Amino acid sequence: MSETLPLAPAEPRLDLAGAHQWLAQVLVNFAKAEQAIGRLCVSLDLPIKNGPLGSVNELRERLKASDDRRCHMLEKRIARWQMLRPVRHVLAHATLQILFDEKRNPILVTRHLPLDRNDVTPDRVWTEAERAELLRLATNDGRSIHDQIRNLQTDAKLLAALRLP
Repeated sequence: MSETLPLAPAEPRLDLAGAHQWLAQVLVNFAKAEQAIGRLCVSLDLPIKNGPLGSVNELRERLKASDDRRCHMLEKRIARWQMLRPVRHVLAHATLQILFDEKRNPILVTRHLPLDRNDVTPDRVWTEAERAELLRLATNDGRSIHDQIRNLQTDAKLLAALRLP
């Protein structure tokens, strides 16, 4: 006796909810670093007219000028984090769409609303490896910057030195 087995399409490895979860995790980790940097700028009395990140370059200069090794490590981490800020901006203003290739592998596409008719902000295709790498970087940078700043803020002598222009 042969029995017919029911056929079901293969389950995609990435659905829209999973894509939004990835996006949320990346943005939350960017925000952790951003908030920590902002708090440090405020605690150093750096100008915040344009928001607490308006002085991030001044903060980096003060960290570089310090003799403390921890400041140099933090400055390097902030530099890497700053290189990813355009990606954060794009992700914060994107909509997500899942497409599938001929083998039913999911492909994430971020779509952007053009600012005007001359805006050529491209839609972005994200491979699984690229998504994993961006999440890894955002998680590592967010946690590292947050923790390093928390540790620096316990050192009153170092904060006093960093306040000096």
